[in-house]
Amino acid sequence: MIPAVKRAALIALVAASTVVTTACSLFDTTPDHLKPMQLESFERSAKLKRVWSSGVGASQDVRYVRMSIGTDGETLFASDIKGQVNAFNRFNGKRLWRTDLDQNLSAGVGVGSGIALLGSYSGEVIALNSDSGAELWRTQLSSEILSAPQSNGKYVAVQTQDSKVYGLDAITGEQLWHYENPMPKLTLRGTAAPVITDTAVYAGFSNGKLMAFNPANGLLLWEKRIASSKGRTDLEKVVDIDGTPQLVDSILYVASLNGRVTAVSRGDGRPLWAKDASSHQPVAVSGGLLFLSTANDEVLAYQASSGLELWQNDQLQRRTITGPQVLGNYVAVVDFEGYLHLLNKSDGGFAYRTKVDGNGVNAAMVSIDDLLYVLGNNGNLMAYKIVD
Repeated sequence: MIPAVKRAALIALVAASTVVTTACSLFDTTPDHLKPMQLESFERSAKLKRVWSSGVGASQDVRYVRMSIGTDGETLFASDIKGQVNAFNRFNGKRLWRTDLDQNLSAGVGVGSGIALLGSYSGEVIALNSDSGAELWRTQLSSEILSAPQSNGKYVAVQTQDSKVYGLDAITGEQLWHYENPMPKLTLRGTAAPVITDTAVYAGFSNGKLMAFNPANGLLLWEKRIASSKGRTDLEKVVDIDGTPQLVDSILYVASLNGRVTAVSRGDGRPLWAKDASSHQPVAVSGGLLFLSTANDEVLAYQASSGLELWQNDQLQRRTITGPQVLGNYVAVVDFEGYLHLLNKSDGGFAYRTKVDGNGVNAAMVSIDDLLYVLGNNGNLMAYKIVD
């Protein structure tokens, strides 16, 4: 029942109370074919070692947020829902600074050009100096912020739950522009974090559109529909882009719920390829390959250049897995029980499994060089490394 409850918590339904009441029934009457798949044993061909672990505070609450790990390449940034923001040396986990904000947080940490950015349930964007943790500014927006704000050093891009994108001045926090996209009547609880470069802000919306804006003035540069509502029920018609688009060289890779995984040209939104798939997670792209966790908790691998499907692992179905992250020759995902699974990049077979957090993992993992960083729901930030 746990994955069903968790999945229900993602959906902002008018009848949410009915869903929760039903899901919290005293007895589990879920048919076997709807239960999480049982984990099967396998012969290990890899091993992970935990290099360090540090506490960041109270990572999660009942409102289901996905606090993220921020990094500038050398330092890791992580926050909790009660306003504690931390910076760590990424190699040894030493805490460099901690700032306690008088604000409950719902998103963070976005890092760029010397600032660390966070968002609150009340719609406030907070900017800190990434070297010291000193507060720089706060700006009030229209709705709760459920994905980390992002900056290119000159501008800050923020997406709010009410389907708006804002451009702010990175130095002062002054609002420069905003764009409002029509919001469907049914949507996931969450938003994709915008991607910002010197020349564009790329944002995915709950109506299945991917759009590009001028970061200085919000001028729409192009838009591309990634998915269209086609189902019979309201739930089947949900086409949210909730996974942050991945920008690799000149190509944006993005997936939507009940839609497609797609590669588009960053310059004009021209589609390069698209494959039917359903996901609310960000894809991972590495070494010419693209990896995707589907809404049914399968892991797929594609050629990033063509979209050719290479393999599929369906042995984690209904285990509420995270989006994939690449570590060396392996693909990592974590399930609702907190098991971290390593899959071979070559064929998707299991290589290793270890429990990292009994409460599970909501935050996207981060991989830098030979280290994999995991923020558990119990509030621990952990670094793992493959060992011989």
